Amino acid sequence: MRDTEALARQAEAFFSEHPGVSLMALGAGEHAESMDLSPLGLPATYLPAERNLELATQYLALNQFAFGGIGVPRWVLSDLYLMPGAIGLLRCPARMLKPELRAHLGLADEEPAIGAAYYAAPSMTPGLFIGVSLLSFLPGTGAGAWVKTLTLRMLRATRLRGVAQWDNPSVRVHARLGPLRLVGRVPGGHEYGERTFVYETDLSDGARVAEAMERRLSLEPTRRIAVTDLPALSALLDRAEAGEALYLVPPGVQDGHVLVREGAH
Repeated sequence: MRDTEALARQAEAFFSEHPGVSLMALGAGEHAESMDLSPLGLPATYLPAERNLELATQYLALNQFAFGGIGVPRWVLSDLYLMPGAIGLLRCPARMLKPELRAHLGLADEEPAIGAAYYAAPSMTPGLFIGVSLLSFLPGTGAGAWVKTLTLRMLRATRLRGVAQWDNPSVRVHARLGPLRLVGRVPGGHEYGERTFVYETDLSDGARVAEAMERRLSLEPTRRIAVTDLPALSALLDRAEAGEALYLVPPGVQDGHVLVREGAH
């Protein structure tokens, strides 16, 4: 990946501003040698899931706390997260979490806790990962964007595909890494199919990712479509599936409107 100096400085600043936060990865032990455990020059600790059951259990509890009925089941965590890949973690003292969350986990203030986590699944295409689950319990810190960015660096990802809903605030987090190219509808359907789309982010240009992370990447949209205008948004996906270049430009959604750029970005 090119031009990572600015991104590395931003990452160093994040950890300097939040002492006690550290970068880790949790996955099957055999994956350690395939990971970049010095992403952007920062130290990362790899924790084999076979020997860190307590941490895996904490992740499971946090995922289910965040997502309720659609939280990941234990067998999915083992079979589809930890065996084929690794979860990126930002770990911190439990006192940095809200009191109700500390109580939910049964942690004392100075015990280690997961402050943010991201899982992207490997795909059949080299360098392409599929975004699955982003958790952040450190509001106002940018931890969600950083755990996503650093996890993808550890995985050596060059492209990311993910699923989002037009009206979900998470679109703004996804756009922190740069423009979101519209791919189309979700293969096999989705519970929220009418308002759901697949996007792709190009991660190969570190300088552009750095600009986006600092919210300095300025790309004028050519259209603004209300998140409630599902027929117009569906027509966008028709065009994307036909091969037209369409992007959601940072911040992705603003004032209830999707920010679309047609053509080159």
